[in-house]
Amino acid sequence: MKLKLPKLNFLNYLKIPREMMTWIVGLSLLVAGLEVAWLKGAIQAIYLADVTKISVLIAVIFFWQSFICFKEVIYQTQKIREHTGSNNQIERGWLWSDIVLSLGMIGTVIGFMMMLAGFIDVDFSDFDSVQDLIMKLSAGMSTSLSTTLVGLISSVILKIQFFSLENIVKNRKEEKQVL
Repeated sequence: MKLKLPKLNFLNYLKIPREMMTWIVGLSLLVAGLEVAWLKGAIQAIYLADVTKISVLIAVIFFWQSFICFKEVIYQTQKIREHTGSNNQIERGWLWSDIVLSLGMIGTVIGFMMMLAGFIDVDFSDFDSVQDLIMKLSAGMSTSLSTTLVGLISSVILKIQFFSLENIVKNRKEEKQVL
């Protein structure tokens, strides 16, 4: 016996293109994930762990580029309007996704440098000196890991968004060639 799934015909009444609906679902999942992370305290922990605050810069770039990509998706899904600047925006989006990844790696290097700087004035016979070393090591490691995490996640999500936009542009060009 085959299981038949009901057709979601109500989506056709809204006249929302499939690409836009996919984008809205993805955005909703992202917002829900951020809400859960906020309620669990993960975002606050990352902010406090990153001494350099590079993760804040990465987040700003991420939301800025996500907004630009969403604007381009809207332009491309509107059949009545021609928008030719999308290829430039896609190239810039790929660049910015690599930049946030690189910023995460820069934060990693800075965190390791902070860790290694703790060994300069350590006296292992002095308890306070060792305790200070442990604090510097933990601050450096938390900075390193938090910037890496934020950079990697932001880069992956931006790449998915701009890959989706690239497919929308490609499909729209193919539709024009058929007509």
